[in-house]
Amino acid sequence: MEPIDILIAGSGIACTTTVIALFRKLIHSPAQQTISISIIEKHHEFWTGIPYGNRSSVNALTITSIADFFTDEKERELFFEWFKLNQQELLTGYLVNGGLTASEWLQRNKIAIDNEDWKSVYLPRFMFGRYLNEILKGLLKIVEDRKLVKLTLINAEVINAAPVNDQYEITLEYQDKTQSKLVVRKLVIATGSAPVINITVDDNVTLINNLYEPTVNDNITKLKTALASVTNAANRNVLLVGSNASSIEFLYLLAGLPHITGLINKLVVVSKSGLLPYHILDKELAHYPTESLDQLKENGGYDIKTLVAAAMQDINEAVKDGVIIPHIDRIISYTFELMAPLGEEARKKFIGIYGMQLSNLFRRSGADYKGGEAVLHQTQKLTLLKGAFVNVESGFLNYTDPPTGEQNKYDTPFKVVINCTGANDLDKSSSRLIYSLVHNGIAKVNLSGKGFYVNENFEAAPNLYIMGPLLGGNMNSRIHFWHLENASRLIYLAPFLAGCLLQDFF
Repeated sequence: MEPIDILIAGSGIACTTTVIALFRKLIHSPAQQTISISIIEKHHEFWTGIPYGNRSSVNALTITSIADFFTDEKERELFFEWFKLNQQELLTGYLVNGGLTASEWLQRNKIAIDNEDWKSVYLPRFMFGRYLNEILKGLLKIVEDRKLVKLTLINAEVINAAPVNDQYEITLEYQDKTQSKLVVRKLVIATGSAPVINITVDDNVTLINNLYEPTVNDNITKLKTALASVTNAANRNVLLVGSNASSIEFLYLLAGLPHITGLINKLVVVSKSGLLPYHILDKELAHYPTESLDQLKENGGYDIKTLVAAAMQDINEAVKDGVIIPHIDRIISYTFELMAPLGEEARKKFIGIYGMQLSNLFRRSGADYKGGEAVLHQTQKLTLLKGAFVNVESGFLNYTDPPTGEQNKYDTPFKVVINCTGANDLDKSSSRLIYSLVHNGIAKVNLSGKGFYVNENFEAAPNLYIMGPLLGGNMNSRIHFWHLENASRLIYLAPFLAGCLLQDFF
């Protein structure tokens, strides 16, 4: 069996940005040989992953304004040029497919789009997915015409990777449950975030355990069917477990579907914070106060824990009325400034453990998503409940009170439960590939529990590379992010990974 040069498991945004960077480097390289690249994707759709493809809703928006979506100035300008060239077609198609939500979105954003005021526009994500697809296909034609690349797409799931000398034997499982094996020289794990923490409910409760599986639209239909089957309107209650980005996105989608929200009696969101992401305030202040950090600096004698506690206090003060990005940026940069005397180990702990804790305090969302939440609040159907989910028994929610740890039972039975929790720790992952990498001692979980340790060449082990959210929690000379569920960071990192993957070929 002739080994494949590069195999990428997963074909979402982490893969797509990497392949684009690979093609760009090959086009401008002295390469003469043909490199074999295989992409393995368990779903039928390649190059988009969940956020930018058909599993997400056409109405799903970027989590930041499109101006902030790109940190690379050149890539930002390329996207804007492409968008302006295709604007009429994109918006017309969106109105056709997006219904009431699309129409209202365009009414809110038309003036800003016409004026190219990108800082206030949160674009439907599928547009970015289409942009990347067109860039990739254009580059693919060039590298194939020049015989630089032989690209193979395989619809299967990578369920195991076993090191053999300096290569890997890969086990694939197809949709009919048959399996096969491949040998690869360089393996890239780009499967996105680890699967969510699974929850279970009683048989008489409808559970949506993964909002995007098979698609959001399928699950909205499932929700509607379940509610419509309940004759007593008082029992048409829905529980949303978790208040992260997918949770507020789902509320936004529901707000544009009155024929479904009209069926709901009560919609409860339970989470440890009891809060949904804050809205972003587009303004600047004359002064960005950091009283706790200032006091810490003046007193001295602090360690990483007391530094993080002070940063948390300042962030909590800063977000009382919403998130002002320059204020948050000031707090984070000041925290890193005060961290410098504590040494590299403190910095590693911050990136691996504490950074995400701070991020959870200023989770933010655009005006469109917050508007959807507001619409549901106006119906007096939406309740935000502060509590840690335990289980659902006989339709009733059991949860613990975060400060006291006391267990309580919510007084309303639920017909539908939707799981919007975050990714499970890698050592408990339901992904067979991730589980095998961890428990066979091939790759080591980093301090975050959500990512793998990698070196500056993205390697979790020799010739085993990680790209995407599973990089989160690493700190080395090249990678220093506590989370990587962010397209702009992947665009930034992709050329570095591409260089590491190609360094042995020419």
